Amino acid sequence: MGERGQLGRIPRDLWEALAEDNDARARYYGKVHWRGPGQCAYFLGALSSGGHGRFRAGTRRAVADRPGSLVVPAHIFGYVLSRGVPRPDPVTGWLPVVRHRCDEPSCQAAGHLAAGTPGENARDYLARRADPYSPLNDRRGPRGRAVAIRDAILAALAEDAGAAGIEAAIERASAAGLPGAQQVLF
Repeated sequence: MGERGQLGRIPRDLWEALAEDNDARARYYGKVHWRGPGQCAYFLGALSSGGHGRFRAGTRRAVADRPGSLVVPAHIFGYVLSRGVPRPDPVTGWLPVVRHRCDEPSCQAAGHLAAGTPGENARDYLARRADPYSPLNDRRGPRGRAVAIRDAILAALAEDAGAAGIEAAIERASAAGLPGAQQVLF
């Protein structure tokens, strides 16, 4: 669960400093493929073994008024940018985990991210794992799914496929790993 007063193993005050770094904010927003309201927004940069985005926040140069370079979970950075650093639980003193309501580990959509306890995260997982169309059932695993979707978006962007072409690429990549999904060839 981490240490008291830390979110994703990073102290609260450092999260606040990272969120204030305009260069880091611009880099982060440039690595997210934004879609329509209510849809997942996929991270196009580095991915962890669990499929979560990995983002270098801060600066590599020694600058007095900016935090140093630090690789952070992208979804937590996005959560902090959209809502601020969550407050610790008044009873335990622990900061919450940032979880995905959509079960897409690379998703950055603010409305898909929620603060909660590790127990809530586990209950969400168990409740949605039974759905055969859930991203949790992707036979490629969370990283394989995230890589497939990221690579499909990047390829469609490189081909100037347009919004409809990118959406079709996302749908194909998403469905490819689901055992119960009917695959449509485009």
